[in-house]
Amino acid sequence: MNPLSRQDWLEIHSRARLALDVALHKKRRAPFRPDDLRVHFWPMRRKLVFTCLASALLGIVASQPAQATEVGYGRNFGLGFELGDPTGFVGKYWVSKTNALDFGIGFWGYAWGYCNEHNPCNAGYQNYSFHLDYLWQSNLVKSTAQLDWHIGAGARALVWNYGNSSYAAIGGRMPVGLDLMFNNPNFVEIFFELAPALYIPFGFNIEAGLGARFYF
Repeated sequence: MNPLSRQDWLEIHSRARLALDVALHKKRRAPFRPDDLRVHFWPMRRKLVFTCLASALLGIVASQPAQATEVGYGRNFGLGFELGDPTGFVGKYWVSKTNALDFGIGFWGYAWGYCNEHNPCNAGYQNYSFHLDYLWQSNLVKSTAQLDWHIGAGARALVWNYGNSSYAAIGGRMPVGLDLMFNNPNFVEIFFELAPALYIPFGFNIEAGLGARFYF
């Protein structure tokens, strides 16, 4: 058997050292743990969760009806006030999507002088009225606010005092006006109205008023 040469010994030593280094490197590596998966998969899982939540939220929002005024839709009865002629309290009741009954009680007046046994306290002017109209209402603009116009036919009764005398009149009228409603608050209606009227026995008059109603 031939003895190993110096070159053979060097090759054997080199291979042994390489094998030892490989064995020591494997020994120093930390053992695999299932928790290590979180490091690699958490960013992907987070994106997936956020995507699912965003999709669900968009689906819920898309399925909700757009917010709009409830005047004449979900709320059919409103009460409010009017300034002008008449000045007083007004109401409106929707009988359908395009028709409504409009009614109101008006009052105003003034007085002068003073009261004593020789000067009665009713020196002045007081006016009281009641009106009832049937309206046809149609939409003009519908966006963040809704603008309608209306036309109608109705009647108004007047009673007034002037000094110590009292008078009364009844007449027909034709109100024409604009109605403004909002998405928020969705229970408010602002209106402006002109109403040509013909009274018996006192003749022709044009009445105008600006007011607001709040619906229930």
